[in-house]
Amino acid sequence: MKTGESKRSDPNKTLYIYTRVSTTVQADEGMSLDIQAEIGKERAKKLGFTPKVLNEGGVSSNHEGIDKRKVLSEVYSKILSGDIKHLFVYDQSRLSRNDDVSSAFRIACNRNGVTLYTKDGQYDLSNSSDQFMKKIMDAVAELDNAQRAERTRLGKLARARGGSWHGGPPPFGYSIVDKKLAVNKSESVWVKRIFSDTIKGKSTLEIKKLLDSKGVLTRRRVGTWTLGSIQSLIKNTHYKGYYTYTDKKSEESVTVLCPAIVDETTWTSVQKLKTRLTSRVSQQNRTKNFYLLRDLMVCGHCGLAMSARSKISKNENHYYCPHKERKWVVEGGSKTPWERGHGCGMERSLNIPETDQLVWDTVLDIHRKSSVLKEEVKWKILEEHGVPAKHSEAELKVLERQLKQLEKQLKLTKEGQAELVVNHSTGQIKPDVYELALKRSAEYLHDLEVKIANLQLQLKGGDDNRKWFDWLKVFGQRLDEKNDLTNEEKKQYLTGLIKSITVKYDRAKNQHDLQIKFQLPIVGDGIVWIDPKKKGLGYTLKRGKRSKMVVFKKKAGRGVKLITPLRNQSVTVE
Repeated sequence: MKTGESKRSDPNKTLYIYTRVSTTVQADEGMSLDIQAEIGKERAKKLGFTPKVLNEGGVSSNHEGIDKRKVLSEVYSKILSGDIKHLFVYDQSRLSRNDDVSSAFRIACNRNGVTLYTKDGQYDLSNSSDQFMKKIMDAVAELDNAQRAERTRLGKLARARGGSWHGGPPPFGYSIVDKKLAVNKSESVWVKRIFSDTIKGKSTLEIKKLLDSKGVLTRRRVGTWTLGSIQSLIKNTHYKGYYTYTDKKSEESVTVLCPAIVDETTWTSVQKLKTRLTSRVSQQNRTKNFYLLRDLMVCGHCGLAMSARSKISKNENHYYCPHKERKWVVEGGSKTPWERGHGCGMERSLNIPETDQLVWDTVLDIHRKSSVLKEEVKWKILEEHGVPAKHSEAELKVLERQLKQLEKQLKLTKEGQAELVVNHSTGQIKPDVYELALKRSAEYLHDLEVKIANLQLQLKGGDDNRKWFDWLKVFGQRLDEKNDLTNEEKKQYLTGLIKSITVKYDRAKNQHDLQIKFQLPIVGDGIVWIDPKKKGLGYTLKRGKRSKMVVFKKKAGRGVKLITPLRNQSVTVE
């Protein structure tokens, strides 16, 4: 007996009314739940039965087992126990459109002598004719469900192909305008803050506390932010200007452009930062100091990510391989904890400030000499030597159509801006109105130009070109300004250029060999002008290499001798 029931209901005089709608939205808005219950109560009144409503609320019936729906599970149990002899549902689909669930109910009702009522009639499932009719109705409901699912699938795919939002709630930071994603001004501020704070080194928990303390509502506007929702947010490609919709049945993927909220460099830097932090889960809470290179460095002997330790009081300030520390954790200790020659091969550590300076000077020197990175030719090289596009023919046609539309808008906007200036000069528009209109026109023109540039880059070189474009935009300033960057900006700059730094210790020479691997072949690259006096005739590109070896030389005793690429010939290029 349930709490609140004074006595057990007579199953032969009680009509149980099961109500359900397909979505929680319908449930919240009261769509059809009350109507289902009222029709059921009217049927109970005609039969002379006592009505008992069992309301499931808003739950999808498709691909759901009985145990996945609390109230339906209760109904099923009551049928098996004999507590339900008369059951009302608005129509067959209220129970389920799933054939397995429908079959289970048919069998249970048949064995337990249950009469099923709907708005259209009643079925005695111990009667073979009614059983047959029930099977037909179940089949019709399942077919209807499959057809609706197929229409929904094709509709979503068509919308994605056309560049529209496929359906469902938009990601946090966006609203739906004219069936497409548009930046939500109030929410986008917090998206930018999340990315900015992540780059600054703030943990996901700290970001969660900030959002909750400021009363920032989640997309569904229920509950507080979770760590998982924040981590998912920063992985979302929507925020850098596109997303990929994949149809599960056909496996067709469509790339859809949308307004970017953060630039490509910021998005990529956050992904790399999170990837490296994930590989160092055990160290995240212990690291309090800033290390420029730690997350880029890998031990060339054992493959572990290099660690760093900085304790001025103990005169410790070095990068080192944590191989022995990990071995201690796994094996519970070492028989030779202090002896050299028993580790992975990285027998000595590297001084942090001097290693940082060596790599920093090396990278700046390569940047200074690289033709790809020089202001005068980088845009031409970007255009002429981009990575081939990976879009399908259908996707390229969509991009080309969108580009034409934007170029048409750009032309019309410029014409409108020119007319605005003329109207102002002839006194037809007041100065304050003109200033505001001109500002809005300029902002709109800028947005159009950015969208057009991104589309052109996608058509010419794919997403890799867009990443490179954004890195150049952020870090393409004069080299003499690089040393004025903050520590975090320096790290972001290096991350944009460097894939990894592999460190090996050469015991015979008592030195560390650092192989710096770059994202692009910019080591020793160059351009050869067809006619140096007439550069308009063009040039050919001398392809560079992707790595450079630099040497960090150890002295016989304490201390180090720094060998830079600018002062010593022992630094070699691979």
